[in-house]
Amino acid sequence: MNSFDSLFQLSPLPMWVYDAKTLYFLAVNKEAVAQYGYTENEFLNMDIGRIVFGENHHQKKYGEIVATAIQSSEVDFEGREAILVVVLDITAQLKAEQDLKLSAERFSIISKATSDTIWDWDLQTNIIVWNKGIKGIFGHKNLVDYTTTGDWWSEHIHPDDRARVWDNIHLHIHERIAKWQDEYRFLCADGSYKFVLNRGFMVYDESGASVGMIGSMQDVSLRKQEEQWSRLLESVVINATDAVLICTGNIEGSGQSIIYVNEAFTRMSGYTKYELIGASPRISQGPETDIREIRRLKEAIELKLPCEIEVINYTKQGKEYWVSQSNAPIADADGEITHWISIQRDITQNRKHLQEIEDQNKKFKEIAWIQSHLVRAPLARIMGLVELLKNFVPGDDKDELLEHLTNSAKELDSIIINISDTTPREIT
Repeated sequence: MNSFDSLFQLSPLPMWVYDAKTLYFLAVNKEAVAQYGYTENEFLNMDIGRIVFGENHHQKKYGEIVATAIQSSEVDFEGREAILVVVLDITAQLKAEQDLKLSAERFSIISKATSDTIWDWDLQTNIIVWNKGIKGIFGHKNLVDYTTTGDWWSEHIHPDDRARVWDNIHLHIHERIAKWQDEYRFLCADGSYKFVLNRGFMVYDESGASVGMIGSMQDVSLRKQEEQWSRLLESVVINATDAVLICTGNIEGSGQSIIYVNEAFTRMSGYTKYELIGASPRISQGPETDIREIRRLKEAIELKLPCEIEVINYTKQGKEYWVSQSNAPIADADGEITHWISIQRDITQNRKHLQEIEDQNKKFKEIAWIQSHLVRAPLARIMGLVELLKNFVPGDDKDELLEHLTNSAKELDSIIINISDTTPREIT
């Protein structure tokens, strides 16, 4: 038994021998004493039932339960029928398998619950496992078991984005940075590209080395398109020659305040942006501002309807100017009016030109009145005198007729000169 005893005691695994009939321990090795917490004497004074806890589980002295794999064989121990047992603690192995299974289940659940494309990248094998989003969203239907290599992923990143994205990923891997995120264009099966937001989390081994990444890839093409439109519209507003004002509030009055003006508005009003932001939109109104137009605007705002008005406004220096103002409500996603936008154009020159035309028309009316009243009297007398001269009879006073004719002609000439002097010149 010396060679057996040596093997028995030096085994790195717990071993014991128990009586096949009484189930009492007959011998235990040092590893069993070390791992289970019982002394050798304590082992030899109890049966195997104190250790066994359910199927394939053992209970240590202080209550810890471990999963075990048992190998046993019948032996003759000092003339007694006995069982030799070798114990392998598989608790950590089972936990690792359980964690892996749980992780796989969670991955599957998340993959089904989200509209994002979920991916799991094994850095050691360079294999990426995708969820169904890689087919449903990006159209890659020829993948075997939803599996690709990391190189396949890299090749499907837009050439203009590839170096940047790949350098960033490798930086996170080598520097062991836990969270990675990037936006880039990803190639679809039909040859088009979609903008994606990709987020990844590093997986480390026991030594802290990066061994994998798991993450989600979201199609943000619509958001990128909206951002581009927003930038375009913002550029239009900023560079517009018309003045643009945006204010909060749902009712014209003290409840409203300006939150945005473009450069054209500051040039037109004479105020700086700092003076206008937070101020009331009434800041440009003054004594000659038509209260009827302002009332019409207020009614439109209360009814949440667009409105156009023309009023006199005042610059910071007090100078009057005419403005054509188009006002429209801005609603949020729920349809609630949260802001108002006003696009304003200085029409002072237009109004001045219209006033000149009105003044000219007034003069033309005066001329027409003169022509229809003052001219007709001397003209009628002249026409009458001419008829008398035609029918002149010797003995009539010819000189008197000629004098009347001369006076009437002079009166008519004076009227024509006056008309000429009051006739308005051409308006340009």
